[in-house]
Amino acid sequence: NYRGDVMSKLLDLESFAAHVEAATRQAGFTIEKRDGLDLYVILHGQPLRCNLNTAYSAYQLSPHRLDDIVQVHLKVLRSVPPPPPPPTEKQAAESLLPMLNQARWLKETQRLDALPLVHRPFIAGLVITYVFDFPHHRAYVNVDMLAQIMDRPEITFDMIHEYALENLRKRTTSRNYEAHGLRDKTMIVCETYDGYAATRILLPDLMDKWSRRIPGRMLIGIPNRDFLIAFSNRNPAHVAAIAGQVRRDAAQRDHPLCADLLVWQDGKIREYRPKQ
Repeated sequence: NYRGDVMSKLLDLESFAAHVEAATRQAGFTIEKRDGLDLYVILHGQPLRCNLNTAYSAYQLSPHRLDDIVQVHLKVLRSVPPPPPPPTEKQAAESLLPMLNQARWLKETQRLDALPLVHRPFIAGLVITYVFDFPHHRAYVNVDMLAQIMDRPEITFDMIHEYALENLRKRTTSRNYEAHGLRDKTMIVCETYDGYAATRILLPDLMDKWSRRIPGRMLIGIPNRDFLIAFSNRNPAHVAAIAGQVRRDAAQRDHPLCADLLVWQDGKIREYRPKQ
């Protein structure tokens, strides 16, 4: 009778969610809870949030296909693979990388009730954060994780920082960047979409290598996480054009970093003042 009632009248959102929840339980799945159209199903020992919005939209278009829609939902649940095994200590160590972020972004994350993220100040309103970059996910290093890493007295925060830089160095080859232009219009661009393009300015040996290919002083733009450009200060029109593009990209792109130019000077990255 219940099934007959369900099939005979159009279910509202709440009734549809309750029906799918009941069918999911009946199929042998454990439900942790339901919150509106969010169904939390225990899979491989972990709660997985299933949003039923798309399923409800499909039901509204074809109410007579309710059973099929439920079966598709159950098929998806059955096909969820188990999570990968936790990384070994060696894998975790090799996946530790630095990542530039805005100090403003860091403050925003601290407002959430999350553990504070490990960071060190950089320049131009930026901070260096640290991540474990695993194949299937990325995890920022928080203070608890740092305490576990530093449980041996001989390990210092500076050592961890250098280790992360060394891992980034190992991941960086000449395939990660391209040179364009000639003489005072020479540019070197790193655009990798791996989250670490801009962070490569932390590699002094790489910056030194680039600076030897660029006449004059090497200016640098890192408008967002996935873009790094280095170029000469000797062509004012060229500098002005790139500076404008860096400002625009920093305002419009995802994961913004720095709207102003930086400069490689005396073996260090500094904020650029045009009179330098």
